[in-house]
Amino acid sequence: MRARIELHDADWTGAGHAYGDGADTLKWLRDACGEDSDRAERAADVLHNCLVHQGSVYAGSAKAYPVLVDLLLDPAAPSRATLADLLLGITIGIAETEAVHHEIRAAHARATPRLLPLLADPVREVRHRVAYVTGLRTGHEELAVRALGERALSEPDPLIAAVMTGGVARHDVANRAAWLSGALASRHTPAVRAAAAWGIAQAGLPWTTEVTTAVAEAWEHGDVLNGDVIEGEQWRWSDNPLAETLIAMADPVRAAEICLRLAQSEDEDTAECGAVAAVGLLEEHPHAYPAFAPVIAAARAHRDIHIRSYADDLEALTSADEGDHTVGQV
Repeated sequence: MRARIELHDADWTGAGHAYGDGADTLKWLRDACGEDSDRAERAADVLHNCLVHQGSVYAGSAKAYPVLVDLLLDPAAPSRATLADLLLGITIGIAETEAVHHEIRAAHARATPRLLPLLADPVREVRHRVAYVTGLRTGHEELAVRALGERALSEPDPLIAAVMTGGVARHDVANRAAWLSGALASRHTPAVRAAAAWGIAQAGLPWTTEVTTAVAEAWEHGDVLNGDVIEGEQWRWSDNPLAETLIAMADPVRAAEICLRLAQSEDEDTAECGAVAAVGLLEEHPHAYPAFAPVIAAARAHRDIHIRSYADDLEALTSADEGDHTVGQV
């Protein structure tokens, strides 16, 4: 295994982690490269805890990056889902020093072309994590968009396809706009259509009726960008993708209509999408609160108590805006 060879040649002096120096990192990496699958799985878990601790990453994290890439590229390696998660955690972690930050960025850039084939890996967690790693900018934007775009439209898991679509949107390349526009088509899954609309919004590309239609139709299926690829994880590209998409539409009245359409749904997941987006929109456009009165009424009348609670949140935002008007008039 190539990873073993690199371990023998690497100098781990000063390559510390969350709990100490790099001497034990080398031990755990050797175990992760070994033939004993139980020991390798244990090592992967320990490395995950040491090299990414509460979101922080260290010199040892940067040093381990290429070894982890080698391990992940070995289809026979144990715990590849854990290794992929660790690699993503290091890639997006908060570095303890500026030097560590630059080392990780450089390692990420070197690894990106090698990782692209893993977008079609048989392990879904690997595809999911590598899609996020590939969606981050490294200087290989043309390669990344081509690989993400080709795979997204054949990816069988709609949630992973949506991550890939969002990754395309994050890279400013010549063919991005045309690809995202094509991904809005009704033949694609709701997740891909929702992600494409979000991408168009984030990239500042022209807003068309096709985008509005894709948003309204895709989100009627509920929170299509979140699910159980990795249990409990939210879509990493945005905390509130529907609100961000509708804000970019620059038409609060039409946006409120879409939120109302969703909030009136008997499906709690769909209704919550509409209510959460309405909260985000009112925070961005507080003076548009009259347009959201029907959304508040729909949330208040919903059969689900959780959806009804959003009516209070929305009313609090409208009340605050009315207070601003009052202050201004004194």
